[in-house]
Amino acid sequence: MENQKEHFRHILLFYFLKGKNASQAHKKLCAVYGDEALKERQGQNWFAKFRSGDFSLKDEKLSGLPVEIDDDLIKAIIDSDRHSTTREIAEKLHVSHTCIENHLKELGYVQKLDTWVPHELKETHLTQRNNNCDLLKKHNENDPFLKRLITGDEKWVVYNNIKRKRSWSRPGEPTQTTSKADIHQKKVLLSVW
Repeated sequence: MENQKEHFRHILLFYFLKGKNASQAHKKLCAVYGDEALKERQGQNWFAKFRSGDFSLKDEKLSGLPVEIDDDLIKAIIDSDRHSTTREIAEKLHVSHTCIENHLKELGYVQKLDTWVPHELKETHLTQRNNNCDLLKKHNENDPFLKRLITGDEKWVVYNNIKRKRSWSRPGEPTQTTSKADIHQKKVLLSVW
């Protein structure tokens, strides 16, 4: 098919160099090869190209052709980190993020918010907190360091404020879980004496 197109372009170039116009060249070409051989508009486009000084007969590479991406590679990236964004995946694969979005839809992935699970204090943490309090109390009994405090300042430092994220999963698959953040921000009191 491509050879036939190039053959028609050679004929158009021949008629262009003979001084014919696009309409005349189209009629002569269709008289030999049939009416479906070439559309008149295509002939006019090639004549315009010849008039601009470009006599190459090959098609120019189109920028809008679909990019081939290995679906297994996208699946591997999603499996390694379900919270990957389309832009992060696109950066890794050197394609546009809309291309990644289209492939993810074809693969059946949808983006869902992670589910909150209640934050529970584990028994080991509770025991550790009690032990630390007992140690400080015993230390104060042996060496009353609390009486030596002259002045102090305090600063509340905010830390570990978990935000809910979106992750990729297929319909029917369970969503990722994230420990639920407290109503109030988590903070620690930094005291300096």
